[in-house]
Amino acid sequence: MDPTTLLASLFNYVLPMLPAKYAAAVSVIGSFAVSTCALVAFFWPRPAAGSKLLPLYDVINKLGLNGRHASNADDTAAKTTPKT
Repeated sequence: MDPTTLLASLFNYVLPMLPAKYAAAVSVIGSFAVSTCALVAFFWPRPAAGSKLLPLYDVINKLGLNGRHASNADDTAAKTTPKT
């Protein structure tokens, strides 16, 4: 199943159970977390392989949606592209 479809169905299931003020707070906090992680990912170069900070870097990149078109997407692509 596509992650976007799964997330949309989860929201459609959970949001009717939440009061509007809590749903608004969750969306604001979520937006803030994604924006903060995107900002950190923009300035933080990829740590060396084997570094203790590499798992944290990966989490921040995933949460900050730092993917294909990001300015440092080559850092992420270097991890997934096999060297020839």
